[in-house]
Amino acid sequence: MSPTDRLAYPGSAEAFWVGHAELAAERAGEEALERMTPAVAHLSDLFTIERPERKFPDYFADPRLLAAYGVFFLPQSFTRTSFALAQVCGLRGWRPASPAAAILDLGCGPGSCGVAAAHRLRQLGVAEVRLTGVDKSPSALAAMESFGRAVLGPDAPVRTRIGDAARPETWPDGRFDLIVAGFVLNEMPQLDAAALLRWFGELKARLAPGGLILILEPALRITAERLQRLSDAVAAGEMTRIAPELDARPDPQLGVGEHWSHETRAWEAPASTAFVNRHLHRDLREVRFSFAAFSAAPLAPLPAGLSRLVSDVQIIKGLLRFIAVREGRIESVEVPTRGLSKHEVKQLAARFGRGDVVRYSHAPAPKLRLANHGELEVFWTPAGP
Repeated sequence: MSPTDRLAYPGSAEAFWVGHAELAAERAGEEALERMTPAVAHLSDLFTIERPERKFPDYFADPRLLAAYGVFFLPQSFTRTSFALAQVCGLRGWRPASPAAAILDLGCGPGSCGVAAAHRLRQLGVAEVRLTGVDKSPSALAAMESFGRAVLGPDAPVRTRIGDAARPETWPDGRFDLIVAGFVLNEMPQLDAAALLRWFGELKARLAPGGLILILEPALRITAERLQRLSDAVAAGEMTRIAPELDARPDPQLGVGEHWSHETRAWEAPASTAFVNRHLHRDLREVRFSFAAFSAAPLAPLPAGLSRLVSDVQIIKGLLRFIAVREGRIESVEVPTRGLSKHEVKQLAARFGRGDVVRYSHAPAPKLRLANHGELEVFWTPAGP
């Protein structure tokens, strides 16, 4: 089973946002989606080249921008959250301690990350989920309530609250089994390293026993490295880090060379997203993001000697090459492919990629070459259980 099969964007989610697009455009079907293209282009510029230095406008207050976000950007963040939880739950075996899992989504927008988290826990057999969203935009909160009902059904309560992800005094009281802060740190440039640690402490204070804190950020170097510094500081003593790194050691990529830690995952964009993209020509083959996950739950330790890929897998004549981190050190690994046909080499390379976990018996070294491809064990990918 491929990752896109198991972590596919739900059809109910796509139908909900197509419906929103039809209402906003006052057109039906593809004609409505066609009219979303300029709004998607505007949002894309706002998130990148026209990014404000201090404060984002409430673009969710504009029905057309809200619909455009839901059709084009929300499926990507939904999928990023699903991939992050696939590692947390699949590789590390985390589950909510409560049979009725309470989820808090800070800076929720229309529900990209929180609804994804609730949907994913449902897939894993969690009997009951209760989702609370916090955002500054009333329009986004109203959309989240409707979106949550469409995807999760009427038996999964979705509540919302006007508040600010950067201001804990605006958050709801109570304890939560899963706290998601999806793509909000980059909107808090005013918080320095010490303030970010205090902010994390507020998250931790609202966590139920055995709960999970999941923070997601864009894959841009500036945003990924800011999250990485916070993650390393938390892992050094504040709380146990359970993903994406395999231990508490600082990321050796931080601040050196041309590479930085982020995830790159293949996915299949929903048809409506692909349709809107016909004239935008954005690369929708992969979703890119950075994330960090923390929990004090008593999880089984990972086996020793595992390596996490931090690069794509290159196919070079006679070998595969990738970069991995093992025990806090960077390794450049070559895997000979002698005796394999071109088709078999491609099949081998397709079995694992950036973010996956592998194992090989060689002692740690900056550069190493395996004796043959049989020495490489793919220990975990999102396609696993």
